[in-house]
Amino acid sequence: MFQTRLNLSVLAVILTTVILIAAASGEKAVTTPDTLKVGMIAPDFTLKDEEGVERSLSDYIGQKSIVLAFYPKDFTGG
Repeated sequence: MFQTRLNLSVLAVILTTVILIAAASGEKAVTTPDTLKVGMIAPDFTLKDEEGVERSLSDYIGQKSIVLAFYPKDFTGG
């Protein structure tokens, strides 16, 4: 439970940073990117939270600060 909440908190911080950087640079939203680049607005996606409820990025845009973070191999033991 703690690990899932920590992961969601980190995800929220990274999403906020990505959106703020993209908004400051004036770049348009990406609909179907081939690759992601620094400063791009994150495409919409859906994930399940710690209670199994599906949450989409678009649910929070304009309502909260969002940060998206990826940690390769974080908590995987490898």
